[in-house]
This record gives sequence, structure tokens and C-alpha cells, in this order.
Amino acid sequence: MVLEALDKIREAEKDVEVMRQLVKEELTVYEQEKTDALKQKKEESQKKVTCLLQELETQKEQQLQKEKDLLLSEAKEQNQDFEKKYEKNKESIIDYVIERVKEIYGSQ
Repeated sequence: MVLEALDKIREAEKDVEVMRQLVKEELTVYEQEKTDALKQKKEESQKKVTCLLQELETQKEQQLQKEKDLLLSEAKEQNQDFEKKYEKNKESIIDYVIERVKEIYGSQ
């Protein structure tokens, strides 16, 4: 009877050890699955962040291009205005300079 009890105890200990190994393996698999899932979620998040940053950069580039085009257009208009004013006033300035020279040096 004592031997039977000892055999049952040994058998129970073996069963417990087998169960412990199974649980340990299951935990290892579970941990790996969760690690892989976390890694995948991090990669997806990183891709989303990258896409958002690229989209934002594209928007900023478009905005800067619009501002550049506007500034170039304004500069062109100002340049044309200056040319018109120059052409308009060129003759009167030349006449004024000629008159001043005549006044200072006399007509010869």
C-alpha cells in the first residue's frame, strides 16, 4: 500500500512536470505571438506616421510653390510698373537735365 502510494505520487509528479512543460511551451508560443503582433502594430503605426509626414510635406511644398508663384507674379508686375514709369518720365527727365545744363553752362 505504501509502495502504491509512492508510485502514485511519482506518477503525479511526472504528470505535473509534463503539464509544467506544456504550459511553459504554451506561454512561450503565446509570448512570441504577442511579440509578433506588437511588432506588426508598430510597423503599421510607423507606416501611417511616414505617410502622414509625406502628405504634410507635399502640402507644405505645394503651399510654398504657390507663395513663390505669387511673389514672382508680384515682382513681375512691379518690374513692369517701374518700366512704364521710367518710359513715361524718361523724356521729361532728359529734357530737365538738358535745361539744367544749359542754365548752368549756358547755351553754346
